[in-house]
This record gives sequence, structure tokens and C-alpha cells, in this order.
Amino acid sequence: MSNFQLRQFHFFKREALEDLPEAFKQSELLMASNGGGLIFIADATGSIHIVDRSFIVRSFVAIGDVSGTRITQMLHIHQTRTLLTVEENVTAASSRPVIKLWSVDKLLRQTDVQPVNVKYQQPSSTPYPLTAVAATPSISQIALGFAGGHVLLIRGNILKSKSTKQRTLHLAPEPVTNLHFVTDESGLKITLFATTTAQTLVFDTSSGKSDALILEERGCGIGCSLINEINELIVARDEAIYFYNADGRGPCFAFDAPKVLLRRFKHYLLLATAAPSSMAPPALADTAESDSPLLQPADSRVYSYNDATTFTILDTKNKLVAYTGVVAGGVRGVATEWGSVFVLGGHGSLDFFSEKDLLEKLDILYRQNLYPLAIKMAQNGNYDLGSVAGIYKKYGDWLYSKDDFDTSMSQYMQTIGYVEPSYVIRKYLDAQRLGNLASYLQELHTAGMATSDHTTLLLNCYTKLRDEDRLNQFIHTQEDYQFDVDTAISVCRQAGFYDQALYLADKFSKAGMYLKLKVEDQEDIKAALEYMRKMADTDISTYLAEFGRRCLASLPRETTELLVDVCIKGMDARAKNLASESEGEASNALRGGNMHILSMRRIQHLFADQPTWLAAFLERVISRRWQIGQHDARQAEDGAQDKLLSEEEESDMKSAWNTLLELYLCGVESPLHELSQSEAKKQTPKERALGLLRSSNSNLDWDRAYILCASNGFAEGVAALYEQNGDVGSLLDLYIESDDVSSIRRLLNAHGEQHPDLHVKTLHYFARNPQLADSEQLLSECLATIEKHNLMSPLRVLQALGGSERSGVTLGMVRGYIMRQLEATTARISDNEKSVSAYADEYKLHHSKMEALRTKPIVFQSTKCTSCMTPLDLPSIHFLCKHSYHQRCLGDVSDSCPRCQMENQMLEDQRRHQEINARKHSVFFDRLHNANDGFDVVAEWFSKNPFAFTKLVDQ
Repeated sequence: MSNFQLRQFHFFKREALEDLPEAFKQSELLMASNGGGLIFIADATGSIHIVDRSFIVRSFVAIGDVSGTRITQMLHIHQTRTLLTVEENVTAASSRPVIKLWSVDKLLRQTDVQPVNVKYQQPSSTPYPLTAVAATPSISQIALGFAGGHVLLIRGNILKSKSTKQRTLHLAPEPVTNLHFVTDESGLKITLFATTTAQTLVFDTSSGKSDALILEERGCGIGCSLINEINELIVARDEAIYFYNADGRGPCFAFDAPKVLLRRFKHYLLLATAAPSSMAPPALADTAESDSPLLQPADSRVYSYNDATTFTILDTKNKLVAYTGVVAGGVRGVATEWGSVFVLGGHGSLDFFSEKDLLEKLDILYRQNLYPLAIKMAQNGNYDLGSVAGIYKKYGDWLYSKDDFDTSMSQYMQTIGYVEPSYVIRKYLDAQRLGNLASYLQELHTAGMATSDHTTLLLNCYTKLRDEDRLNQFIHTQEDYQFDVDTAISVCRQAGFYDQALYLADKFSKAGMYLKLKVEDQEDIKAALEYMRKMADTDISTYLAEFGRRCLASLPRETTELLVDVCIKGMDARAKNLASESEGEASNALRGGNMHILSMRRIQHLFADQPTWLAAFLERVISRRWQIGQHDARQAEDGAQDKLLSEEEESDMKSAWNTLLELYLCGVESPLHELSQSEAKKQTPKERALGLLRSSNSNLDWDRAYILCASNGFAEGVAALYEQNGDVGSLLDLYIESDDVSSIRRLLNAHGEQHPDLHVKTLHYFARNPQLADSEQLLSECLATIEKHNLMSPLRVLQALGGSERSGVTLGMVRGYIMRQLEATTARISDNEKSVSAYADEYKLHHSKMEALRTKPIVFQSTKCTSCMTPLDLPSIHFLCKHSYHQRCLGDVSDSCPRCQMENQMLEDQRRHQEINARKHSVFFDRLHNANDGFDVVAEWFSKNPFAFTKLVDQ
């Protein structure tokens, strides 16, 4: 890259200083500075002038009255506050250069300004001018370069001129032009860079070796090299600027111009270039580190000292020219102090260069739309990231206005985290720019600053672009997944990218979304069922309730088996929980009732369109959980009766039985039966329902079962219910209603003895239906049972047999019964008449006795005491019962006969009992209600004269 290809700017302000001190107006000035806040100027008279920041000059005479002697080189070592000067007699070719060390602090105080002379020996018998000099910061080493090609190293306590040694490091056939020491951080390793007009070399002066490493077979002129801030050697040649380290050459910076001076300011390189002149003699150049008569390389051009020199400030970081201008009369010296650059011109002028601040530089670049350079300059200038992002935004806006959307998006990506994403997104919502928008959104996700809306938009971009590769990359290569997974799944699903949605749902355990994709979108029911089998019981219950119907429609058998397994597990878990609670060992989770197990009642609605598989489901659950066979009523070893069932399971069990019965009554056949049974053993649904009703282990709701059987006209089922419930009366009514004579006979044989009243209903039935087969025989059997148990009076029997127009009973059919009843009635009347006659005679006897006692005297003829059977003597006591006693034999008991006392007491108790019972009307009515013959109860009651004890009460 040539210099005219570099962009040129004026990032420095140039100002010519007026009213300079007299020291700057001298001819043939030599300027030096190396930090420390001071500028040193040497003039042709041998005086040195020290200039501070206020341009106050302190001068002293460095050379006495020696004609032709001048200070040819001057070096300020600010670490030790020492000024090194080289004095040479420019008129005598055989003179020996004198090197002096001056204490800057003493010079400023102008006290004891005697220098330290550095002692050394000429490296050759022929004297050569000293063309280069360098010193370490501690001045433990000084290197001297001569025009004869010698490089001389002086070591020791040089400041005190003690124990110094010298040795020749190198002898070159060409003059030495520049020397520079580099010390590492530890200060132990010291490296010396040297340039001649034909070579660039490096020496390790910290060791005893003096071998030179040739970095390149090219050199440079005096004052055209320096050491930068990272201890690299910078060499300025006409075609370019080169960088070296101890290992070899590094990068270069192309800048084609004849260079006569090189200096450094911060990260800038200060160059003085001149136009060639074949007539010009060698000129004097100054350097901060070494100054001597200019010796150019053999193949270089010669430049005039008095020519106008172009002064250029190069920014090597940003690859631009920060300033370029002409210095009239050439550049005599350059000093970099106090944050500025001072250029001493050949006509005695002093130009002051101050760097513009970063904002001014950026403003210049903005006006020229040089945004990449502005970004680079801001980054190198340690600009904060937010401000750099603002430049990227400006650059992006400018590119966008030029319709360069791709490059513009590249800039906008750099603003992530500092510029609101919506600002960029709104610009790229057009369908033709979705690719750029997708790139931006992906970077937004990578930076972790994306929201769910950004995720939705990014995935929509991928799906609209049908860019499956980038979509897969976005989904599969994310490590921290800085996006909303639910949103991503939803967008992929809506766009038809089911595989990507399934991947996300499976990776992040989004079971609901995974099953929706499998069931509703891909209709892969088998995979969905396999996925649900791997889930926890609580989760599978939730999703079966949601997707069970769709699964049943496609794979009824597999879905039914899964539902059965889930129900069984849930019931087992509840049973264990109940058992644990009873033992006081239930866990907190179970004790809190946090088991979301799918119950059977919540499952049954899934079979709304699959009644046959509902029957299969119920049969399997009943068989596996409650250990009831599908076709018989057997009970397994661990039967349901021995299980501890929760209230919810009790409800489930009843619901299962009732629903299964209803399905059987509706003619529903389980598909499992069709596959597992042969035609010979196959049962109809009604037969299964009957077996269910007759099972002793079924847990049916009797009322519901009765309603189902009755509404479906299933008489066998109703009969089974009556039989199980022990309601033989209702069972007989059912048989009578259906004219099932054989069942009536069987019922009477089985329960007639325990329930003789069944014969009464049967009597009425056969009396109305004499045309039935064996009706006469059954009628006779009923009459015999009624007669045996005296269930009805003969009058009622006759009324039942002949009291209806439909009755077809003839006299011959009941002749035997009537004859037996007449004979029994006649015998009973005869017995009653005899009893009446006996009671009448007894009554008359007792009545006559009572009259005699009331109206006739009693003659006591007993002569002996009834108690002691000894002759009576006075005093004696006689009773109306004609028993006599000694008064002494009676003792205190004299109001009743001891011998008749028990009999009299019994009569008294009977009378008192009758009096009490006369008031117990409820007992009378209860007996009357429960008696077969109420007249007998009334007659018996009146025989006890209940009204004899009634008292009339005046109201």
C-alpha cells in the first residue's frame, strides 16, 4: 500500500509558536527529548538549553573555548535524570569523540555542573565519526556506533567511571546508523538493536556472547529507527516502515516516501520526508536517541538539508494519515513532551501539534461516511461499548439508506444489547428481508437477550423461508436454550415442522405438547401410547383424560390395556395409602391427598363412542383388581372382601359393576370375548348380565340394577335381584305376572315352609287361572298349606275361590277342603258348647256360695287347729274358708288364712294384672294387627272383663 492510498485527515491542530526564546533562534540547533517534561537544545556554540513546559529556558556551557568542537549527538535518559552528550571536532578528521554524562537535576539547580566523562578506547587506529549512541535506563551499558562499522559496548559503573569494560560487538563494512537498547521486565536480559546502511542486527548484551543475529540484509539512515512501546524495533525505509523483534522481522506498513526522520508519539509515528536533490550535501539530522552527520544507505538518495520537508503523522493502528504538512527549511528536530508534538523548523520556527479529541475525530469521519474507520478508532481509543454500538447503528442506518441490507444487518448485529431490537426488526419485516432478520434474531438469542416474541419471530422466519437446516441448527446446537420453549414448539407445530417440535418437547419434558403433536398432528397413536407408558402415574392420568378418546378411536386394544394398567396402579396406590394411614406411616405427600390418580369414573366418558371396548375395560379392571372372574362368580385367594378399599375405590367399583351390567343389557359384546372363546362356549350379553346379577361377589347398586333390568324387560335379571335380596314375595309376584308356573312351583318348594303366606297369593292366582296346567294339583297343595298353617279362614278361602267372575274353580276341586273345614267347625262348635255349659255350671256354683256367705250363718265344726292339728282352745280364730287356728299359731298374721293365702294371692294377682292390661290399649291393637283371626283376639280380650275397672270421671 503506497502512502497516497492511505486516507488523510487532520486529526492534529497545528499552531506556530510566536515569541520564542532566543535559544530557538540560534543556527544549527540540535533538539532532544525523552520524557521527563523537559526539552534539550544544543546550539553551534556548545551551549545546552533546557526548556520546561512554561518555556522557561535554563542554559549552560557544555563545551569550552575549543574551536570547531560541537555537540553532535544528545540523549536524555529520563529514568536516571541524565543527559548524554557527544562532542566532536567537525574540522579535524582525526579528533576523538568525547562522551559526557550530565545530571539534569544539577543542571536545573545550576550547581556543580561538572559532567562524567565516559572513558573508552577507539576501536581502530583510524578515527571514525561517532554516528550512533545508546544507553540502558540504568546506564550500566552504553553502546557506540562508528562510521567505520564498529559497534562498541561499554559496561560497568559508568556514572562513577569505575570498573568499566569495553568490547567490540561487531565490525561491519558499512557505517552504523542507529543503536537501541531493550530491557525486559525483569531487567536481567538486555538486547541491543543496531542498524547500518546495509543491515539490521540484534545482540544479546546480557550474556558474554558477542555474536550478532542479522534480522535483515537491509539497513536505514540515521534517525530512521526507534523502539516502540512493546519493545519492537521500527525501521523507516523509503518504501515502507518495518517492525522487528529479537526473533526476526514482523509486519510492515507501506508508506512510499523518502524518509529522513522517524519519531514516536503515543501510537503515532512521526515522519519527516523530503524531496530528493542530487546537488545537496549530507545534512545533519537530529534524534532523541542519537544525532550525527547523516549517513545514508548506499542505494538511497541524498536529500537537501534546506529543502522543505513534509511532516507526516501516521496512525498505524487505524491505517491512516492523521496529519500531513510542509515544514519550511526542513525538520531539524522533533520533541514529544507534555502530550503534544513540537517540530523545530530549519528557519527557526517551532510548530506545536495537539491531537484533537476523539469526538472531533469521529465527527470528521461521520461527515465523510467513514463509519468503519470511526468504529476502529473508537475501539482503539477505549470508547465504551455503548458508544461504539451507537457508531455501528449510524453505519447500519447509512447502509440501509443505500439499500445495502446485508451489510447493514451486519452492523446492526453489533448493536445487540445497546439498541432496542424493535428498531432493527421493524426495518426488516418485509418478506424479501426475512433472511437478514433471521440472522439478527439468532444473534439476539445467542446474546441471551431474546424474549418469547423474538423466538416466535425467529422461528416464523425460518418456517416461512423453509430453511430447515438453520432451524435444526438453532434448535439442536443451543446449549443454554435462551428462548421460550413453549413458544418455539407452538411455532414449529403451526408451520408443520413436527420433527423439530417433537425434539424440543421431548428434550424439555413438555409431555402435553409432545402428545398433541403425536396424536393430533402426526396421528402416530402407537408412539404416543409408548411415550405415555414411560411417564409417571400422575402425569399419564392427566394426558390419558385428554387424549384417550383419540387413541381409542385408532388403537382401541392398546389404549384399553394402558387405561386398565393406569387404573390398577392408581387403585393399588390408594390402597397402600389407606393402609399406611391406618398404621400411621403415610408420607406427607400421600397424607395430603396429592395423588392425582385417574379414577374409573373419569375414564368411562372416553369410551363414549366405543361401548364394546368399555365393556372390555370394565371386565379387565374387575378381573384384575377385585379378583372376580369374567364368566363365573368365583373369589380368588386375595379376594376383594379381604382388601382394604378406599371410599373412592368403593365408588369406582360400584360404578364399574353398574356400567358393565347396563352394557350387557344393551347387547354390548366385549371384543376380547370374540377372540378368546369358541362358538360352543360363547355367552350372550344377557347371559353375562344374568351371571353378573347372580354373583355373590358383585357390588351392584340394587336400585339401579332393578331399574336397568326392568326398563330393558329383563325378567330373569329382576328375578335374580329379588332372589339375591331375599324378597320372595316380589319374586312370586314376578312369576305370577309372567305366568311362570314352573318357577312358582320351584319357589313354593324352596321357600313355602319359611314363607307360608306365599300360598295365599298362589291360591288367588290359580283361582283366577284354572286353565293352567296342573292348576288343580297346585290349588290342592295351596289349600293344604293354608289349612295346615291356618293362614286364612274358610270364609276368606271361599271368597278367594269364588269371589271373582274370572274364577273357574268348581266345587269338586275344593270338596275335600270344604268337608274338612265343616267337620272341624262342627267339632269346634261342639267343644265350645260344652265349655259354655261347664262355665255356666261353675258360675252358678260360685254364685250360690257367695249368696250363702252373704245371707246364711256359717257353722264352724272343726275341733282341731289346722296348723298344729291339736284340739282348739280359746282363744281361737275361725276363717270363712272353715279353717280354724289357735291364736298363738297364727302369730302376727291374723287377717287371712295361711293355708288359703297362696291361692288367694294368685287370684289377687290375676285381678291386678287384668286391671293393668285394661289400660294397655297399644298391646291390644298390636295383637289385633298381627293376628290371623282378629275376632279371637277381641273375644279373648272381652273375656277378661277389661271394662270392669273403668272409672267414670265427671267433666
